[in-house]
Amino acid sequence: MMVYRAFEPSEEEVAVKLISEVYREVLGREVNKFIRDEVRRILDKFDSSRDLFLVAEHDNELVGTVILEHGNPEPDCCNMQFLVVRSDHRGHGHGHEMVTQAVSFAREAGYKTVELNATADFDFALAMYERMGFEHVDTYLWQENEVYTFDKFL
Repeated sequence: MMVYRAFEPSEEEVAVKLISEVYREVLGREVNKFIRDEVRRILDKFDSSRDLFLVAEHDNELVGTVILEHGNPEPDCCNMQFLVVRSDHRGHGHGHEMVTQAVSFAREAGYKTVELNATADFDFALAMYERMGFEHVDTYLWQENEVYTFDKFL
């Protein structure tokens, strides 16, 4: 049975490993240091009233994550990052459920917009974001990758 719950600080290493594995699988290259540093940056300033680190757990094993953080210059906008679901658990609605819970949290926390960035490599997620009401608002180049910015207006 899948359980969606708040991340626990003792799970940082496991969560970073999961996120890194999914990014390596999708991007075809290692980005471990970037992920480790970014997760640490988020946790160092984590405020549970404004930020969310949600995990998906199956049989006591982390198989998915999503993070919402108030890192956007706009005070009523939060950033959604690191939505990942381990490949053997994709296609069952777990990513959709985590985004649904994250958006609900954002609304309750008073945000007006949820923003996310994703590369074209995550094409399976891009389609889901659009189905869930996120609007493609920008495209830019980062480390030779096209990055798409999506906003969901709450």
